[in-house]
Amino acid sequence: MITPRRTRLYRVPDLARFRTTLTDWILAQTLDEARDTCVLVPTRASGEQLRRTVEERALRADRAAVVWPMVATRRDFYDELASRLPAAPTMLSAFEREIILAAVSRQLVAEGVEPPFRLRPGLVAEMLALYDLIRRLGRDIDDFERNFRDELEREKDSDRGASRLFQQTVFLVAAYRRYEARMSEQLRHDEHALRRTLLEVASLRPVRRVLITVADRLADPDGVWPADFDLLTRLAGLEQIDLLCTESVLAAGYLERLYAALPDLQDEWSALPARPAPTLVVAPPPESGDPGSTAYGYRDREEELAAVARRLKRDRREGRAVDLSRTALVVRRPLPYLYLARDVFADAAIPFESLDTLPLAAEPYAAAVDLALDAVASDYTRSSLLALLRSPHFSVGGGSGAPRPDRGGKGSLVETAVTDDAIAAYDFALAEGRYLGGLDRLSAVVTQWAATGAPASREQRRQQVALPAAQAVLNAVRPLHSLAFERPMTEHIGTLMEWLQQFDRSDAHDDALPSRRRRVRAAVVGALSALKDAYQSHDPEAPGDIVTLTAAVRRWLGSQTFATQSGEPGLQIVDAQAARYGDFDDVQIVGLIEGEWPERVRRNVLYPASLLALLEPLPAIADPHRRERDAQQSGRAALKDLLHSPSTRVRLSTFALENDAVVEPSILLDDVLGFGLSTARVPQDQSRVSYSDAVAIEPRVPDALPPGAAAWATMRLATDGRDIAHFQGTAGAWQMPRVSISRLEQYLNCPFKFYAAQVLKLEEQPEDAAIQTPLERGRFLHELWERFFAEWQKRGHGRIDPDHLPEARMLFGELCETALQQLPPAEAGLERNRLLGSAVSPGIAHRVFAMEAGRPIRITERLLEFPLQGEFSLRTRTGDTRVVTLSAKTDRIDLLEDHSIRVIDYKSKHTPDQKVALQLPIYALLARQALRRERGEEWTLAEAVYVSFEGDRAVVALKPGKGRSLDDVMDDAQDRLIATLDRIAQGVFPPSPAKKSLCGPCSYRAVCRLDIVEMPDPIGPGSNGE
Repeated sequence: MITPRRTRLYRVPDLARFRTTLTDWILAQTLDEARDTCVLVPTRASGEQLRRTVEERALRADRAAVVWPMVATRRDFYDELASRLPAAPTMLSAFEREIILAAVSRQLVAEGVEPPFRLRPGLVAEMLALYDLIRRLGRDIDDFERNFRDELEREKDSDRGASRLFQQTVFLVAAYRRYEARMSEQLRHDEHALRRTLLEVASLRPVRRVLITVADRLADPDGVWPADFDLLTRLAGLEQIDLLCTESVLAAGYLERLYAALPDLQDEWSALPARPAPTLVVAPPPESGDPGSTAYGYRDREEELAAVARRLKRDRREGRAVDLSRTALVVRRPLPYLYLARDVFADAAIPFESLDTLPLAAEPYAAAVDLALDAVASDYTRSSLLALLRSPHFSVGGGSGAPRPDRGGKGSLVETAVTDDAIAAYDFALAEGRYLGGLDRLSAVVTQWAATGAPASREQRRQQVALPAAQAVLNAVRPLHSLAFERPMTEHIGTLMEWLQQFDRSDAHDDALPSRRRRVRAAVVGALSALKDAYQSHDPEAPGDIVTLTAAVRRWLGSQTFATQSGEPGLQIVDAQAARYGDFDDVQIVGLIEGEWPERVRRNVLYPASLLALLEPLPAIADPHRRERDAQQSGRAALKDLLHSPSTRVRLSTFALENDAVVEPSILLDDVLGFGLSTARVPQDQSRVSYSDAVAIEPRVPDALPPGAAAWATMRLATDGRDIAHFQGTAGAWQMPRVSISRLEQYLNCPFKFYAAQVLKLEEQPEDAAIQTPLERGRFLHELWERFFAEWQKRGHGRIDPDHLPEARMLFGELCETALQQLPPAEAGLERNRLLGSAVSPGIAHRVFAMEAGRPIRITERLLEFPLQGEFSLRTRTGDTRVVTLSAKTDRIDLLEDHSIRVIDYKSKHTPDQKVALQLPIYALLARQALRRERGEEWTLAEAVYVSFEGDRAVVALKPGKGRSLDDVMDDAQDRLIATLDRIAQGVFPPSPAKKSLCGPCSYRAVCRLDIVEMPDPIGPGSNGE
């Protein structure tokens, strides 16, 4: 029996009268009426904002108490209706619904009913979303089948796409029917089955009156659906349906849809006139004469919030401030504004508050769960293991000796043996060992390092330091390894939960942790437990591996929200839906960019809009593009309402960059001037409002900082830092322990890089490599050529002339095969082609042999890896002589029959810039002095060359400029070497690269000041940054 009911529409001119009418309606409730009355709001944050507005009004009216009806979201309303049934049905959770649909879908595939796609967790979720769409539109599966099959059957034989959609429809219809049958068998309900039960079974205590304050689903993403209107018009015991809406939203198409859904709707116009519109504050127009924008523009969201802080401080100084509790920032979505507000408003000492729920996945602990899953999914790569070690949420072993539970004792704490030094050493040791992942390989690494006795090399010493970290992370990931294999999902989720319990850092000292972290952890564990229970109840044999598990965990944690009251009483940060229920004097709508204002309409991934339009209940909206147009019109109406909502003034703002990508202002800004608001032009404020501003804006005011920071800032600002020698890179006198030509060249290429690597001993960040690093490969090639020429010379040969090329190639090939045995097979094959050549390239051997064959002077002796150590006499341009102790080794010196020498320096690929390079000219000079000292003879320099194994040019000779000789080149090199030694001894290490291109791959960019300081270097040519 359908209860006679009255359906009324309260039409109000603006949101101010919307709140007044709603507040009066609630305050007029008696105790008996309130018990069976429900107010529908879009979100819980909206409900909380409504509660505040009503209670403030009651306090102003000296009301002693407020009798509250049920204020509920759409989902809460269904839960309340279910609880009032004689036998409250068992409702399926979102976890359970998806698992049931996945289970019946797998059954259909096993029976031969194949979909045109591979079943994946994400697609099962889309299938369930489509099912909800069908049912919420008031349709059943028969309607879906009839409409879609009839439409597609005509085209399926001639259109491949239609054929796939037809196959998909057949599968979905079967899956949805199996899903409904499974629910019926288990006596469970979802939202749609509950609607059927509510229409069939009378409630013990029915809801008698409903006030709907949210529009329909085309105007609001959390709005009312056609199936909801159908339920309300037929629900037993419901006597009155009231709808409250502004004229703007009604005019955007909602009124037409209401009359179609509720034919007996009675209009009630508000007797209250519209409140005077607030003033729209806009920026002055630019000098160019352009009329300017209605919105203030900023670089990004952070700058947008900083401008809000400046404006609030200015209003307070000028006596125009309103109570912060009546000042609101309206955002489309709380994130990322809430995260930015914690820093920006805290720095400006402005309290703020938000009532929105936040995504659980955005909390640090929830994100840390991903680290455990990623370690298995990536097959235990170096980066994933280090992330586990360094996580503050797990007692894997990282973090400055942080305490962890002693599993052997009764909750006592022990200090972990894994220090930050051990973790850093572990990082480098894995990279040096060319570790690329795999649990077996990781276990072998730990076994190898543990078996090392007294370390005999730097690598072994590093491995010993890293061993505690290696053992700790191996022990941590072993329990997770079963996740990599296909097993029941219940087992996988249980394994993950046990791991989180075992390695959670909070087990033994929860009291020391923030309550928020504990609450988040409890929510995460609760979500995982619910997911496991859902699998256990509905699909205990559901298989899955790490990919399936990761997708399921990430998606479900991403769909959960975490209720928290952010900040403290003060400035209100509210979303656009909740703002409709808040009574504010001053409002700024922020983040007005395309895609958010209005929000983009989410498209269905399974069917095009033209087919989905067949499901719409009204011919008027059975239009593929109507949904987008309605969203645009509703967005415009919602913005107009928000602009008229505050009592005093309103502002708009937008920004240009989102994650370094350019974004466009909202198209709705073009309509603002037509909303009937008076404007006031106020320039943006540039005053200081934060500690950052105190030292960033001229004139700087360090006294505004806390005492310790103020003293430091005062010292720094006492003079321009660019004039301070220390700021420019002077670090104080330093003695180079061993003078190496290659290190001096590093200084000439960039003094700061030399300082970081040689003085501070900062190691470059390691990189994972499946093959030899450039340094390792260079060493490999040098040693190979040294062995070849040593053997060639041992056999009594000199120059490799054309007659001896076949013999040289044969010998080199034999030595190559021996050397390549130390490399992995795949790498050895690649290196063999590089060395001996292929159909594409002649190879490195050809380059070296061609260089020798093209030089006619006979070689009497080769000096290989010839040491140049001891004291050497060097001369400056001024004629001064200095004795310098050097340590160097040249790759090769050829003694020629004309009593001259050829100095050769091997390079793997690129040859150095001769304007900066020291090695070749200095090696030539030192070689002559060393030979004179050892053999008592003078040797002239025939040539000095670089031999590039794989560069663009195979041979690059040291050539003097026009009118200069090789002796002049060596003189210049001596002078630059001595000047470089003097600069190093003085401790002068400016960030002055020889070429700016060197900065790109530099590992020390994070600590370099090149962007701030650029100081010319008189030593190295090119130091002007060209």
